[in-house]
Amino acid sequence: MPLVEYWIDEQRVSFQLDGQTEKGPGAVLLETDDNILSGTPWDAQGYCVKPFLSEPQLAALRRGFAQLIRAEVEAQGIRIPGEFCLEKYHRLVTDEQHAAIIKRTRIGFERQQFPIRLAEVEQRVSQICGTALTVDGANYRGRPFFLRIVRPHKPQDNNPPHRDVWLDHLRDGVNIYFPVAGSNRLSSLPVLPGSHKWSEAEIERSVNGAKIEGLNYTVPTVTNARMPLRMTRPDPAAGEVLVFSPYLIHGGAANLNDDLTRVSLEMRLWRRSAAPCQPLPVQVQLPSFPLVPGDAA
Repeated sequence: MPLVEYWIDEQRVSFQLDGQTEKGPGAVLLETDDNILSGTPWDAQGYCVKPFLSEPQLAALRRGFAQLIRAEVEAQGIRIPGEFCLEKYHRLVTDEQHAAIIKRTRIGFERQQFPIRLAEVEQRVSQICGTALTVDGANYRGRPFFLRIVRPHKPQDNNPPHRDVWLDHLRDGVNIYFPVAGSNRLSSLPVLPGSHKWSEAEIERSVNGAKIEGLNYTVPTVTNARMPLRMTRPDPAAGEVLVFSPYLIHGGAANLNDDLTRVSLEMRLWRRSAAPCQPLPVQVQLPSFPLVPGDAA
């Protein structure tokens, strides 16, 4: 079984992969796919951290997401007296209960469950990227948002390092990571700067998904590369969002906090002009704050 090793800042991470590995053809996928980051100041590194929404919008998101996860916890027969604290989720559930919750939520949530108008997120991320974006991609019309729950010292709660675009229906877009609870320099999503422009021949990956410590993952995992696998945690603050290319190697986000569950919002957006049958709104309202220096718009 191959030993996979990589770094997250100063921390060495390793695991045993059960299965075969391969390298792709010599193509750089972004040379033919839609690079939404093209023309932004952060295209070379493949990600940026920017202020996200207004305080009332952020508060509504956090309340709404806490209610969604609380409902899933209570569906497991767990009684929660008083206020529900997302950061202490791991104290409430067993491994079996968590697995049941993830089985229900891994497919994402319906658009009517989003706590604010989805258009408000589309508009802000469009502003950051300098082009009109939508959650309704031409090849992807599934549930538009996901809540990732990563308990402390449970590396199986997150995918190993990967590129989303190894699943064809996730190509041509852009991703966001918004910290909802418990996200800090010990738990936030790691990325590998500049790796979105590596050729497939420079990356070794698992064949047909990945199996690690008895767990199966849908997307293949990176197992080696011509260049060092040195990832970093951008660590967006409470009111910030991480916007990154799905071609970027990311993941492997073990939560190293001792007593904090990390909860994050994950969404994907595509260029609006590439999404047929999605009419433009009659009047697009920009978010209620000024452009931030460095925004693409």
